[in-house]
Amino acid sequence: MRDTARFVGLTVLACALALGCLLPVVTAQEDEEGWVSLFNGRDMDGWLPVRGNEHGWTVVDGVLTNSQPGVDIITDRTFTDHELQLEFRVPPGGNSGAYLQGRYEVQVADTAGAQELSTGMGGGVYSQVVPTKNAAKPAGEWQTYDIRFVAPRGDRDGNIVQNARITVVYNGETVIDNAELTGPTGGEMDRNVSKPGPLLLQGNHTFVEYRNIRYRPLKVDWPDEALFTPLFDGKTTDGWHTQETGHGTGGQWQVVEGVLCGTQDKPANGGLLMSDGLYGDFEIRAEINPDWDLDSGLFLRTSDTGAAYQVRIDYRPGGQVGPLYGEGIGGWAEDNAVWEKFYNRGEWNEIRAIVTGQPPHLQVWINGNLVNDYWDTEERLPLEGRIALQVHGGGDWEGRMTRFRNLRLLPLAEQ
Repeated sequence: MRDTARFVGLTVLACALALGCLLPVVTAQEDEEGWVSLFNGRDMDGWLPVRGNEHGWTVVDGVLTNSQPGVDIITDRTFTDHELQLEFRVPPGGNSGAYLQGRYEVQVADTAGAQELSTGMGGGVYSQVVPTKNAAKPAGEWQTYDIRFVAPRGDRDGNIVQNARITVVYNGETVIDNAELTGPTGGEMDRNVSKPGPLLLQGNHTFVEYRNIRYRPLKVDWPDEALFTPLFDGKTTDGWHTQETGHGTGGQWQVVEGVLCGTQDKPANGGLLMSDGLYGDFEIRAEINPDWDLDSGLFLRTSDTGAAYQVRIDYRPGGQVGPLYGEGIGGWAEDNAVWEKFYNRGEWNEIRAIVTGQPPHLQVWINGNLVNDYWDTEERLPLEGRIALQVHGGGDWEGRMTRFRNLRLLPLAEQ
């Protein structure tokens, strides 16, 4: 149960993520079933206080413990559609909560034996969804949550296009089954429902303990690879042509051992390598391995002037890989501040992007992790456009290259 005061800005998180663009990031490893631990059982690595630096959280005997009421804590990574498992223990009268994306509270409370079902009891989604039964164990016993969360879809103005949905299994019993959430539940971190968000554990009420906290992204039912058509033959640039844009006349492109490599012409001349074909609704898959300290991009529905929905490959200090940018269509950006959690430096990484509809719905994955889910609200470009690969102009790349391979595309039925 929450007070109604809004949280102030996430300054600490923002600073940490900014530093993450400059420092090496150790990515938590998946187990054989795809689960990733959010708590290492030793210290608070990966967790940040929401307000200020003072908080009552410690790690005792492998347990994340709010030893005295203080402030809430959040993970330094953010989530879209995912499954969450955790164990918790509350004392008599204990009260906490697990906020999905920092916005949707699944109640953690001592409600064993309660006869009247409510949104404020264990297993409920505070202020919105009443559990179908009281599955709570007595205070002082370890209890479990298995949660399945499908994130809301929002447009860039923050309007909800599709509400979130949630399933809660409480101590092995399904108490909420695919219920719709009409919005944040009160006391939320923010209301940016179209953005990924962290897991938040409430710590400003009573003593509470957590352990065995882990997540995995919801599995995507990807189309079979056999359905895709190669856009690049691995030998030549047949089917592609350079195009002059504001970044230059096109840059230099060559095929080296099955890899499409692009760099600048002198002096700092960039541009686009465009597909000859036009595409409307499609999924595109590509592997990328750019040199450090350059700016590139994968352009979707590109016009002949270079206007496009750009998946940025801005692999520089302070840059990001995976966010969307409105190239030549207003310059707006959909950030992906935690891209390094999913990106493998110096290795080949897979980008998957889907664009459908008009105005379009665009989704971007890095190595299978959804990092952008964006609904536009305007028709900025024609329904059909080209695929394009960018060499950014300006500066001096000193021979550094952007690299693409295994480009393939699957046309989709108009949405």
